[in-house]
Amino acid sequence: MNVLLESPAMERRITLRLLAYWEKLRRGRTMPAEDDINPDDLKDLWANCFLVHTADLGKPGYNYTYLGDAIAAAWHAGLHADDVEFVPVSPHAAHLTSACAQVIAIPKPLVDEGEFRNLHNQIVRYRQCLLPLGEGDKVQAIFGGMRFKVLPA
Repeated sequence: MNVLLESPAMERRITLRLLAYWEKLRRGRTMPAEDDINPDDLKDLWANCFLVHTADLGKPGYNYTYLGDAIAAAWHAGLHADDVEFVPVSPHAAHLTSACAQVIAIPKPLVDEGEFRNLHNQIVRYRQCLLPLGEGDKVQAIFGGMRFKVLPA
């Protein structure tokens, strides 16, 4: 499937930078720990990053632990708190379940793509990099970055 992105260079950039950052933090371990992630190291990418904890993955209502402002803005599609339609929540993380299951099983980075509908019923096509975080071989969280394109309704 061809995915429309803000810019192919930007998409590759976030994927490659996050993979390189993850490798640097790993320091020979299977994966880095969640505490190793420092938002200051990724200032220019942080708005396109997210974090999910794996303990409750797949449970009803499960959501992101952290969701970057750029991703949240794509979800809200320009709605503001004073809009009658406004729903002040992020998209549910349920669409991540199968990709997260793969990351948990291997545990290695995964690049995934797909789409979701935002609150204006626009299609948001994305490509994301999913990176396992934890101790030993136990994945406790998944850190990721996403680039996307919002298509007109």
